[in-house]
Order: sequence, then C-alpha cells, then structure tokens
Amino acid sequence: MQELFVRTLSQGLQAFMPVAVYLSYARSSGRRDRVAPVRLGLVAALPLTFLAGSLFQSSARQSQWEAVLAASALIAAWQAARLTGAILAAAAVLVVVRQTMEIDVVLRAAFTLGSRDAIVSSVGAAATAAFAAFAWGRAVERLPAAGRRRAIAACASLFVVQASIYTLHELAEARLLPWSETLHAASEPYGPEGLYGRGLSVALVVVPFAFAAIGPIRIRRRVVAAVALASAAVLFAAVAQRVAARSPGATPHPPAVPAIAASPHLLFRHTGLDASYSAMSLAPLERPSARVATSLECDRVSFGDGRGICLQSDRGVFTTYRAVIFDRNFAKIGTLKLEGSPSRTRVSPDGRVGAVTVFLAGHGYNATGFSTRTSLIDMSTGEELGDLEQFTAWRDGARYTARDINLWGVTFGQNSNVFFATLGSQNKNYLVRGDLGLRKLTFVHNDVECPSLSPDEKSIVFKRRVAPRPDAWRLYVLDVKSMSDRPLDAESRYVDDQVEWLDNDHVLYAIQRPSSAASDVWVAPTDGSGPSRLFLSEASSPIVVR
Repeated sequence: MQELFVRTLSQGLQAFMPVAVYLSYARSSGRRDRVAPVRLGLVAALPLTFLAGSLFQSSARQSQWEAVLAASALIAAWQAARLTGAILAAAAVLVVVRQTMEIDVVLRAAFTLGSRDAIVSSVGAAATAAFAAFAWGRAVERLPAAGRRRAIAACASLFVVQASIYTLHELAEARLLPWSETLHAASEPYGPEGLYGRGLSVALVVVPFAFAAIGPIRIRRRVVAAVALASAAVLFAAVAQRVAARSPGATPHPPAVPAIAASPHLLFRHTGLDASYSAMSLAPLERPSARVATSLECDRVSFGDGRGICLQSDRGVFTTYRAVIFDRNFAKIGTLKLEGSPSRTRVSPDGRVGAVTVFLAGHGYNATGFSTRTSLIDMSTGEELGDLEQFTAWRDGARYTARDINLWGVTFGQNSNVFFATLGSQNKNYLVRGDLGLRKLTFVHNDVECPSLSPDEKSIVFKRRVAPRPDAWRLYVLDVKSMSDRPLDAESRYVDDQVEWLDNDHVLYAIQRPSSAASDVWVAPTDGSGPSRLFLSEASSPIVVR
C-alpha cells in the first residue's frame, strides 16, 4: 500500500498546497477580501469531488478531461493575483477538484473490492496532505515579512513549473499536440505519476522554507536559478541512468535461471516496486514462489519452443520501443524497432512465428480513437512476415473493405499457420481466424477481444465489455466447435488482459492492483469447478513453458 499512499499524498499536495499558498498571500498582503471566496471554493469542492469523480470514472475521454483541467489550473495559477469574487472561488474549486476527483475514483474502487488497506492508505494520505497544507500556511504566516514573501513566491513558482509539466504531459497523452507520443513518453518521469513529478509535490512543502532563510536579494532571479539547477540535476540523473543501462557488458543472468528453465516453469514480468521491477522472471510451475529475475527488462513477454519475444520501452529523453528476440538460454539473438508503445505479443507453440501489437495512438483499448499495428515475425530470422492489416478480410463470403480496421490479440494454434485475432471496426469487435499462408482473415464470431486458444484447440477464452465503463471487461469462454460462449464464472472481476492457458482447464491472467503499478497473476478454472485464486503475486504477462 506504500505506492498508493505516496501517489495519493502527491495528488493531495497538488490540490491543497496552491490554496494554502494563496490564502497566505491574501492575508500577508492585506487582501483579506479574497479569503472568503477561496474558503467558499474549498467547501464547494467537497460535493463536487464526488460528482466529478463519478463523471470522470465513466468517461471514455479521461485523458482529454485531465488535459483540459491541467491547462485550466495552470491559467488559474498564473492569473491568481488578478482573480476576485466568484471567479476566484471557481478557480479554487478547479485546482482542488482536478486532483481530488482522482482520489475519489481510487476510493470507489477500494470500497468495491472491500480493500481495507487501500481505503486506509488513500484516506490517510489525503488527510496528511490537507494537514500539511494547513500547517504550512500557518507556519509561513509566522515568518518575518521578507521571509514570508520569499516562501510564498518560491512555492507559487514551483507549482507553476509543476502545472506546466503536468499540462504538457496530459495534452500529449490526449494526443492534442504534435509528436504527442514522443512528448508523452519523454515527460512521463516528470508527470503526476512519475518519480520526479511526485518529488515536486513534496518540494512544494519543503523548498519554500529554504528560500525563507535566504537573504533578500533578487528573489525572482534566485527562484529561476534554483528551478534551472533542479531541472538540470534531474535531467543529468535521467541521462546517467540511461547511459548506465545501455553500457556494454550487461549483467549476466543469475545462476538459478538455467536450473528453473530446465523444468516446466512460468515466464512473467516482475511488477514488484523494487530493484527487479519490469524484469523478465521465471518461477517453477510446481513452486511459483521460488522466482528469479533475468537481466532482460520487458513490458510484455512470450515464448514458444526455444524462441521468445520481449517487448521493451527504452525511456530516455526520447522514448523508443523495440522487440528483443531471445533463445532458450535468454540470450538476445535479434532486435526489431517498434513504431509504437508495446501492447501484446505471442509466439506460436512451435516457435516459428511471433506476433507483436503496438499502439500507434492511444495507450489502451479503453481509449477513444486508439490505433494499433500487428506484425507477424519469422522467429528464426527476425524478419517481418506481414502486417495483419495487409491481409484480406472476409465476412459472410464477401470481402470486408472498411478503412477503420484495427487488429490485435493474436493467438496461435499448434500449427503456426493458423491463428485467431481481434478485428475492430466501426465501434465493434470481432473474432477472426487467420491463415498465414493465404494471408487471409475470416470473421467467425462477434464481440471478442484478446482471444487465447487452449492447447487442445477446443476453447477460446476472451474478454468482453459488459458495462459502459471504459475498463469493464469480463472473461468469457468460447467453444470453438459450436461457437457458443458463456461467462467464465470463476472470475467476476473486471479483467483487462489476454489470458494464458495453464492447462486445458485453467487460465492465468493479470489483474492490476488499484492505483498501483503492481499487478498479480490469478488462476481460474474454465469449467466453473471453483473460484479464482492468486497464483503469483507481483507479476504480469504470464507464459507457461513446458
């Protein structure tokens, strides 16, 4: 719950610190007529938080919401000294609610899941942030006049810097800027969820007191210099980290890796927030807790008969993406540059063909207007066999020629020439059967996303949207012979993943923890013989290797 506490604390400080700064400014400058509107805005923010949280949670355009609110908050902060009356109260509501509505969304999820720890962490972090802002305002008002002015100016300047970065990040995420993909990835560490972005939230409380202790010489110049130095230090640290990551002589795999790989095991991405975060890892199927991390970092991973694919994001000043092909000893044997952020990958059971899906626009299948590219790869040479959108699609015996086709979620049969995938077109999703040799796709079923074919090729488990919420997917089981489907009764939660078959009767899938980068792998029987259960904590992208 530490990750949830830190994130919520950061959001709370971004909501309450600007209000504390403005109240201190109004009182110290003799403009007490501006105190009442801000207090009114604070009172109004409470009920509006629940309303905005509900609307935000159900919206399919969340990134656009965040972009508009971030830009509006930046304008409000920049013009705060000129605002009065009702406009000032509205600005206070805007600055607070744009953050507290996200806290409200997390709390709703925590109550739905019945997670007492998540509820305590969220409420505790929000209360801590509110108290810190209140205490900050009282402490600053007790400073001498010159120190008080410097502290207020420093905090206001830091907030404007943070709000500017936030606005750029959210506008890029909403695809409202040129080169949005590049800008979003580059600003990710400095955005609201990034390590440096959260550090700026804490700096709002701490740094102003350091400025208050500095002598009264050219406050504007000092603030600009401090921000420039801090930015340079952060940039240097980020560049140094990337140089170290790219340096030759990568860390060898731990000695335990070959021993685990010699028996049936699970390949997965480690999601624990520790030194092995994002590492491709292994665990024996008979004892999943005996895990070990390799030196490969992956966003997604797949493997089949001696060949595997690891999708990677190289996050530097400009983020790039690639697919690394590796052998049974986890040694790199090839690299492919990707045109977008990693989404899905699969390798055929015979290890001959791989599939890679990337997002060209959008960051998830719950986004409006997302665009994907799915390529098939010759695993022996690393060469691309074709873009699925170049295959001919056939529906009810006629050629399907719509221009808005997206394809993703490939799953292979035992014969790598045959595969299934999701075809999205005209706001509907379909299951298509692919023939690699004929470069042909045939419509076979409706309303299917991210299919996964069982080892005996009798069943397909897939996800289906069941509610208007953007992430409201449930798992379903499709009988390949009869083409009849039913819900997977063992799992009633929303699942946004392409499942992996543990055997012909059980599937594995990842569920992300609320408001956390960590996720866990669960297992569920497909015949309704029992409930789902936790299979492996702090893991995602599971692949069974026998």
